[in-house]
Amino acid sequence: MAPSLPSYLEVERSEFSSAADALTILEQIEGALAYLDTVGTRAEDAVYKRLRLKLTAAYRQLHNEMHQRGHYHGHTPLTDHSQQRP
Repeated sequence: MAPSLPSYLEVERSEFSSAADALTILEQIEGALAYLDTVGTRAEDAVYKRLRLKLTAAYRQLHNEMHQRGHYHGHTPLTDHSQQRP
């Protein structure tokens, strides 16, 4: 990775402090998934599936946490669940 890329650190029992930062992380994960699925060099199936599963799990965890805290945001067609809003 290039040294200019941002780094994120998860601190146990610590909440994210900014919905805007969390949304940026979600967008970065979406970009990584899109890259992995389209232009990235395809690794062995097992490696590809493991990478995709890790990214998807991280996305869902942060996405669900945002909603639990009342931070609603726009959704892509894959994550649209506007009918679930209170």
